[in-house]
Amino acid sequence: MGENLCRKLVNSSDSKSLRRLVSSNSMGGAYIMGLTLAIAGLVWHHMHIVFAFFFAIAAYIARFHGDFWYRSFLTLNRDLSGLLLIIRIKIDCWRRLRSNESIDKLWLEVVRRQPNKVAMIDIETGRQYTFEQFNALINRYANLFQGMGLRSGDCVAIYMENSTDFIAAWMGMAKIGVVSAWINSNLRSEPLAHCITACNAKLILTTESLQKNLSPLLSSHRLSIHSQSILVLGESSKFCSLHRELEGNSGEEPKSIDKIDFKSVLCFIYTSGTTGLPKAAVMKHFRYYSMVGGASMAFGISSSDRIYVAMPIYHTAAGIVGVGMSLIGGSCCVIRRKFSASNFWKDCVKYECTCSQYIGEICRYLLAQKPVPEEKVHQMRLMYGNGLRAEIWQPFVDRFRVGIGELYGSTEGTSTLVNIDGKVGACGFLPISPLTKKLHPVRLVKVDEVTGEIVRREDGLCIPCNPGETGAMVSTIKKNNPLLQFEGYLNKNETTKKILNDVFSKGDSVFLSGDILHLDRLGYVYFKDRTGDTYRWKGENVSTTEVEAVVHPISNVADATVFGVEVPGHEGKAGMIAVVKKDQSMPDEEVVSVVEERLMGSLASYALPIFIRLCASLDTTGTFKLVKTNLQKLSYSLEEEEDRVYFFDSSIKHYVRLSAEMKRRIDSSLVSL
Repeated sequence: MGENLCRKLVNSSDSKSLRRLVSSNSMGGAYIMGLTLAIAGLVWHHMHIVFAFFFAIAAYIARFHGDFWYRSFLTLNRDLSGLLLIIRIKIDCWRRLRSNESIDKLWLEVVRRQPNKVAMIDIETGRQYTFEQFNALINRYANLFQGMGLRSGDCVAIYMENSTDFIAAWMGMAKIGVVSAWINSNLRSEPLAHCITACNAKLILTTESLQKNLSPLLSSHRLSIHSQSILVLGESSKFCSLHRELEGNSGEEPKSIDKIDFKSVLCFIYTSGTTGLPKAAVMKHFRYYSMVGGASMAFGISSSDRIYVAMPIYHTAAGIVGVGMSLIGGSCCVIRRKFSASNFWKDCVKYECTCSQYIGEICRYLLAQKPVPEEKVHQMRLMYGNGLRAEIWQPFVDRFRVGIGELYGSTEGTSTLVNIDGKVGACGFLPISPLTKKLHPVRLVKVDEVTGEIVRREDGLCIPCNPGETGAMVSTIKKNNPLLQFEGYLNKNETTKKILNDVFSKGDSVFLSGDILHLDRLGYVYFKDRTGDTYRWKGENVSTTEVEAVVHPISNVADATVFGVEVPGHEGKAGMIAVVKKDQSMPDEEVVSVVEERLMGSLASYALPIFIRLCASLDTTGTFKLVKTNLQKLSYSLEEEEDRVYFFDSSIKHYVRLSAEMKRRIDSSLVSL
């Protein structure tokens, strides 16, 4: 029966090869072929059902997942490029982890490769060093500190402005295992004393212009260190001369007394975090290396580049991804003591710079400058950094003809975002493609818009943000992966506050960045705001509690709260302090004068509030916690009749009553803040 069916099916076919197959004595082959053709015939007969089935599946995917696959297709090239970058960085870092050589050993590899190439140029002093000469200066510092009895694990505070000596000093410490603490050169009074005390510094390096800020701390015993343990770069009548101490120290390599490797602590870099006084973030050798290597690979920076460094070296941006390009990558670094918008392009042309760092604020300053001939003949191909506003991004690129490398990260965080395809306004991206999404260690989670607290589901886990939503950035922590370890701060309690547990699954941990970012439908992310008690102004993070701590002890102040407010045409948020007078009959000017004196005597210039609002009272919760939401919405407006607003006039260095005309000028970006 089966045989006859097979023969009929075959005879109905025009295929001679099939007839020959069935006419053979292989009955097994005939049965198989017959069955195959029978199934084919059945499928053909019911093809409309098959088509309907697949059409239904396609319609379902298009209806519920079509946009996702379309977006994945659009971003696949970007996501794969990002994935390859991550793989390259990880392979390179794992290779270095296996060799386990410290940063100073990697520096010596660079010196041996190009001893006579220019490594550092100090614009202020005019000094220029080849890699061999700069290594000799580093060794003199190393031998000085070793001769003073400093050993691995000891700490030295560097309280200096930008200079080649700043770099040589901490690299000299790195060679003998001494940890350097990079102190913000804008700090004074209590914040300065706190930073030096927190790291238990045995020695302080400072400069001629900054030593005056240390004297009052010593005389008031807020700083428990001997005056002979302060070395000054320049002239000093009270402290020791750093250059005099360096004399007679050898430029040869220091003795290898203590073991230093890739996992040793390199330095402490201070960050405001989200609350309180500055915190000392722990930076290890491999973390420094990974940040430099990641930036150089992402933006194609090589040893042939000349890096213009005018941002503060005590920060990660300049001290690591700026200067590190020379120490690890072999580039030349041109160091300016302080950023100057009028000299920027002149310097870049004179010293043939090809790359420079930026923060959004300096880009705005450069755009505001009148055109100069140098901006048309420079060799600058890349400016990399963070905070370039979308509104000025394209005008900046068009006018100065440079490429932009926008990135986002934190000193202590476990991951960094990078804009690798020049998307205007974006600080990076989160992969959409399912091929790459799971390998990326960064996510956004939802937060309460009023309190800023992380929102959790009923099961206790966090809620990931979808495209089009805004949330807090978190990055994965894995204890068994050195590249995703969170080293935290010297203060372990502060470290714990930055770790979020049970986020996407029970038992996992992430680093909470403290920043709010927006995620668009293609996965690009845009910086929006700081969370907690911090705002960003003039490229610096300002702790509101630090400012409040200065004002609260004033006898004429009953209560005060600090927050940031947006000002048209300016990056970040300007500081504002709302003050309630203890005695309402007291003249406003008298209270403002006392507050001004305390603020200017204790705070760095960027932390000085731009506005003061005198209020009858402040809103509080049921537990008497101050509520800033309404004050932030009110900003520096003059609508509240009972309040008086004062504005810090930088031209006379005093707070003056804010008038409607002055407010109009501020709103129109006609006033320098």
